[in-house]
This record gives sequence, C-alpha cells and structure tokens, in this order.
Amino acid sequence: MQPSLPSSLCASALLALACAAAPVRAFPGAPVAAPGVSVTIHASGLHDPRGLARGEGRDLYVAEAGTTEGVFVGPPPPAPLEPPTRTRCEVYWPVGPKTPGYTGRIVRIPAPGVVKVVASGLPSAASNGLIGGDRLGVAAVVQRGRRLLALVNGGGCTAGHPSEPNGLYRVYANGAAQPIADLSGFLRSQVDSKDPADPDFEPDGVWYAMLRAFGATYALEPNHGVLVRIEDDGAITRVADLIAAVTALEGDGDRTYSAFTVHRGAFYVATLGRIDTDFAASIYRVSRDGSRVTRVATGLHGVLGVAFDRRGRLYALETTAAGVVPPLSDPTKGRLVRVEANGSLTPLVTGLAFPTALLAGRDGEFFVSNCGYHCDDRSRPGLPSLRVGQVLRVTLRDARSEADDDDGHERDDGDEHDDRHDRHGGDRPDGD
Repeated sequence: MQPSLPSSLCASALLALACAAAPVRAFPGAPVAAPGVSVTIHASGLHDPRGLARGEGRDLYVAEAGTTEGVFVGPPPPAPLEPPTRTRCEVYWPVGPKTPGYTGRIVRIPAPGVVKVVASGLPSAASNGLIGGDRLGVAAVVQRGRRLLALVNGGGCTAGHPSEPNGLYRVYANGAAQPIADLSGFLRSQVDSKDPADPDFEPDGVWYAMLRAFGATYALEPNHGVLVRIEDDGAITRVADLIAAVTALEGDGDRTYSAFTVHRGAFYVATLGRIDTDFAASIYRVSRDGSRVTRVATGLHGVLGVAFDRRGRLYALETTAAGVVPPLSDPTKGRLVRVEANGSLTPLVTGLAFPTALLAGRDGEFFVSNCGYHCDDRSRPGLPSLRVGQVLRVTLRDARSEADDDDGHERDDGDEHDDRHDRHGGDRPDGD
C-alpha cells in the first residue's frame, strides 16, 4: 500500500516541491462557517497541534507534534539496511529515514488566547523531507482523575529513540514524563494484519488517537489498524484488528484508522483513507469487545476527527477532499461536516487548513485543531515551522455536543461504566 497520512502526511516528492515553492502569506486563512454556525480562534501559535482534551473548569489541553525538521533524501531509493521484519528499526524510503528530536509538547489553554506549556522536550521525529518531513511527537492527551496521560508517537527505535518507546506516558506536575505502557514493544511482539513488507510499514506504529472509556485507556494505531485497551497498571490487550475485520466485510481493510469516539456503549472509528483511493473514508461502529464491526457512514475523505452531539448526530472532521493534486496540498479543503440520518453530509465549516483533531466541548461547542501539519515556511532557512497552529471553537445554534456530564466523565448511555474518574477532563495533575 502507498503511504498514508499518520505515517506520511505529504506522501509525494511533487508535494514537497509544491510546499517549498509556496509564497509567504497570511496563514492559515479564515475558515467559512455555514448559517447558524460561528467559528472563533481559541488559541494560536501552536506547534503542529494534534489531540485535544478537556481539563479542570474551562481548561483545554493540546498535544503537539513539535517542530523537528526532517532531512531530505531524494531518489534513487537507498538500499534497505534491514530485512522487512516486524522488529526492525528502519522505516523504508520514502517515508524514512526519520530524524529524532525532543520537541513534542503539551500545552494548556486556560482562557481564549492564553497558552501555557505543561510539558516540553518529549520524544519527537520527522519523516523524510522528500515527503514533507511530517512530524510525530505527542499525538493525544487525556486525564485519569488528577493524572495527565500523553500518547507519544515520536518515539521508538525507528525514530532514533531506542530507550523512549511510543506509548502511554504519565506527565507529572513538573513537566517530566515517564512511559507506563510500551506500545512499540506491544506491536513488535504481536502479529496483526499489516504486512511488514508494505513500503509504509511502521514497526513502532504511529499511534494517533486516545480516549478514556469503560474503566481504561484506549489507543488507536492507524498504520497497523489496531485498537488496544490499556489498563491503569500498563497492561495492554488488543481489542480489534480493524484491517482484518473490515477486510472480512469489504475485501480490503487497510484504510488507516485515524480517529474514534464512544457513543451508546460502542466505539465509532473513522478512517483517513489512502492516497491510491483519493483518501476515501468511512466511519465504523465497533462493539465494546471488538467482536462486531459495522460501517455506518461513507462518502467522506481524510477523516481525522469524529464526535456526536446530544441529539445523537454524528460529526466528522475531514482534513482533505477528493481530487486534490498533489495529495494533501490544498490548505483550504479541510471541513467539519454533520453526517445526516440518510447518509448525506452537511458542511458546517469549510476552508480549514490541514485540521487534525475534533473534540466535543461541555457547552455544545466543538474544538478543532487547525494547521496541524504542513504549516511550514521552507523559504526561510532555520524556521522549520511557522508555529501557526490553532485551536478553533465552533458553535452550532441547534446542537449541544455530546461531551461529558457536569462532573466531566463521558457517559456510556446505559452500558456499565465503573470508574467515575474516567474522563477527558478533571482536576489539574498534581504529580502525586
């Protein structure tokens, strides 16, 4: 299969050249809201913002991939240094080689326009500059009671961090972080449906999304297509091999599973899609135990966020559109849409610039990470990122988002939920 966004956001040499030649201008552009919808900038100046989480009061936490700059290795393809095994420490060209760094961050937004760094210097990496130098660092963040947890995808030996794996990290009040679940090691020790001979195979994974539900933490890995459950003691179990499950349904299950949420006791998992299918995307309902998978929405493209409102309506965040050439090169094609009961899509916000995450707020609003990749100015040496990532606040006149109830934990709508501290929000971490 060809490279897909969480392992290769730019995905072509032509796109890299297009990005390099782009003129300096005001960026990102202003999004366009449909009637009855308002959009405001909640925060700006972020470093490739990714996953979002609610905190105490009106606090919002943002995971950042960072500013690590990739090296440029053009054709002809260098010969692989290692055979195509699941345990290798090499990502093959053109996605590799990766460049390691320590620019992953977590920031807190206590009020509109106010950004405070909670943790910095977390493992990060950048892919080959030939495909845009796509960044990995901190992919997502959640809270477990008073504890802040981060999903790191810029670690692992393939990213030059052999002693700092991709995984679930606990973040302390002083900004220090410690791995508590080794997701790199888990992937290397398991056999799944992703062929290690695929050109875009990622031995450490590119873990992209995370949430708290059903008394545990769940993480989603797009490249291997696996959903896992992480217990509070760090034990990891696979809930679903989504490539295998969707292959059984549709004949081809390698769809890049990029975002998920919980609604009425089940997971709703969205796909980014692939370059060779023009990033055609779908949303699947996955039972709590992973045994049942059903497609519930299609006709989407490049989905990186999914959420519900309190009327049970489904929303999807698209990072690109059909027919974009080169792939993922147009910073105006991101949009937030509502998936109607008849399967049609209602655009609510258009003109988004490479959005990367969607979060339902407490008061009926949604938050969007905007300008989460490709927001670089490569015409000025020494400036690897414009640092113009944003969090946008989207308010819909006729909807309340399905966030948390008043004490912050997500409801299971009738299914057992045995941990009242499981939440995206909660008390600020105290480092105990």
